[in-house]
Amino acid sequence: MIFAGAALLAVFLLFVIFPNLRKTWYLPKRSGFVALMYHHIGPAEPDNKQAPFTISPDMLEQHLLFLKEKGYTPVSLKDLQTGTPVKKPVMLTFDDGHADNYDNLFPLLQKYQVPAVIFLITDKVGTEGYLTWEQIRQMLESGLVEFGSHTCSHRRLRSLPDEEIARELTRSKQLLEEKLGRPVTAFCYPFGAGGFDKRVRTQVFKAGYKFDFSTKKGVNPWPWKGKSTLRRAFPRGGETLFDYYLQLTRGQSKL
Repeated sequence: MIFAGAALLAVFLLFVIFPNLRKTWYLPKRSGFVALMYHHIGPAEPDNKQAPFTISPDMLEQHLLFLKEKGYTPVSLKDLQTGTPVKKPVMLTFDDGHADNYDNLFPLLQKYQVPAVIFLITDKVGTEGYLTWEQIRQMLESGLVEFGSHTCSHRRLRSLPDEEIARELTRSKQLLEEKLGRPVTAFCYPFGAGGFDKRVRTQVFKAGYKFDFSTKKGVNPWPWKGKSTLRRAFPRGGETLFDYYLQLTRGQSKL
């Protein structure tokens, strides 16, 4: 018992002293479908609590160029549903529906003609710091941006009773379909891997969604069979292109 504790402490100290040991470069490469998870696209502010969730426009542009250079194929929800045979499928997803997705992300998607999916918190639409319905419609009409649900209020679903879970799932879906004029097939869990369980996932499909995205790290099979939640890789603010390469090939850049 003492030896095991000492070994764990030694590993911890190695990670602290040599942080690159936490990188996943030594893990085997994984092929399949990579769903990339982003949030804010804007100026990097290291002291801001949102810094890990913020990618600068310049870095996002480097990401898009890297995907093109390495032969990745950005795919849409329609491609995910049909399982279209493509080389190195990748999907850009953006959580919450922040206003900077229109100001800073949308021009880059247009410049490089790359599709993306934005998961909206419907109660936040039109409030300070979030997308408006008019901006959402413009992005939708471009043919580049699809939208999914991130619930009404971004609460931790597994902590709610069944009737509240159903409300969060169905009300957000109905509102989005009413405003967008088309079916909404994709859902993203608030609070990621710790925000749902089997009870919640059952209700997601009962509400009519076809795809459920989580923050569980990893690479997904292609074509997608839907047996588990879709895993996503999480490029963080302050990471390098080498980290991005690890996200794409290992599903995560560090342990």
